[in-house]
Amino acid sequence: MKRLAPRSDDRCFIRRLAIVAIALAFCLFVYRIGDIVLLAFGASLVAILLATVADWLAARSKMPRALALAIASLLMLAIFGLMGWLFGAETGAQATQLWQTLPNDWEKLRQAMESNPIGRLFADSFRQGSQGSRFAHLLLSAGWSSVEVAANFLIIVIGGIFFAAQPDIYRRGILHLTPHGYRAVAADAMDDLVEALRLWLLTQLVSMTMMGVMIGLGLWWSGVQAPAALGLLGGLSEFTPYVGPTLAMLPAIIMALVGKGSIWGVVGTYVIVRIVQVHFITPLISQRLVSVPAGLYLFLILAMGVAFGGFGIFFAGALSVAAYTLTIRLYVRETIGDDVALPDDE
Repeated sequence: MKRLAPRSDDRCFIRRLAIVAIALAFCLFVYRIGDIVLLAFGASLVAILLATVADWLAARSKMPRALALAIASLLMLAIFGLMGWLFGAETGAQATQLWQTLPNDWEKLRQAMESNPIGRLFADSFRQGSQGSRFAHLLLSAGWSSVEVAANFLIIVIGGIFFAAQPDIYRRGILHLTPHGYRAVAADAMDDLVEALRLWLLTQLVSMTMMGVMIGLGLWWSGVQAPAALGLLGGLSEFTPYVGPTLAMLPAIIMALVGKGSIWGVVGTYVIVRIVQVHFITPLISQRLVSVPAGLYLFLILAMGVAFGGFGIFFAGALSVAAYTLTIRLYVRETIGDDVALPDDE
C-alpha cells in the first residue's frame, strides 16, 4: 500500500508553498537592506520633483528635456547652496546653541516638576513611558552624524538625477518583471503613484516654507532663543506629518518653561500657526491630494519609525501616501472593484 506516494495535486501545493517562501524571503531581504531601500525611495522623490520642474520648463520654453533637467538640477543645487549661504552661519550658530543648552533646560524643568506632587507624577510617568516604549526610546536616541546626513543627502540627490534623466528605463524594467496579463494594471498603478507623490511633494514644500517662516517669526516675537533654528526645525518637521510637528514644538516649550521666552507666546504661536494651517493653508494647497485618514496616517508613520528607525520616520509621510495609493489602486479598485477616486482621475 503506497499511502505516502506523491499525488497529482502535490505539485500545485508545492508550487504555492514555494511562491510563499520566495515572497517571505524577499520581504526579509528588503527589511535587512531597509536603509538602502529608503535611500532609493528618497532618490525617487527627488527624481519626481526634478522631472516636474524639467517638464514644466520644457513645455514653456520648448527646450530639449535633457537641457531642462540640467537646469532644474542646477536650480535645485543653487537653492540649497543659497539657503546654506544666507542662513547657514546664523542658523548653524543658533542650532549649536540650542543643542548645547537644551539638555540643561530639560534637567531644570524636571527638577522643577519634581518639587511638587503633581509635577513629580508627570515626571515619573514620562520617565517610565520613555523606558518602556520602544518608539519613545527611538525618538530620544535617534540622531545622525553630520557626515552621515551629508553622505545620505548626496546619494539621494545623485540617485534622483539619474532616475529623472532616464525614467522610462526604470519604468520598463518594472513592467518587464510583471506578468503580461498584469502589465496594464502595473502601468496604471505606477502612474497613480507618481502623481500622488508629485502632488504630495509640492504641497509639502509649500507648507514647510510657510510654516517655518510663521513659526520662526512667532518665536522671535515671543523672545525665545534661537528662533531661526527653531523655525527651520518646525518647517522641516512638516515633511513627517503629525509626529514631526509635535516633536518640533518640544524644544521651544522646554526653553520657555525655564524662563528663556514667554510660554504664552510660544503656545500662542503654535496654536495660531496650526489654526492658519488647518483652515487656510491645507484647504488651499491640498484640493487634489491623496486623503489618507488621519488615524491611519499616524500609525503608519509610527510603524515606519519602529521598523526602519529615524530614517524611516523621515520618509514615513511619503511612504504612507505611496502605500495608501497602491492599496487603493491594486486592491480596492482592481481586486474588489470599488470605485475610489485617485488624483489622476480628475
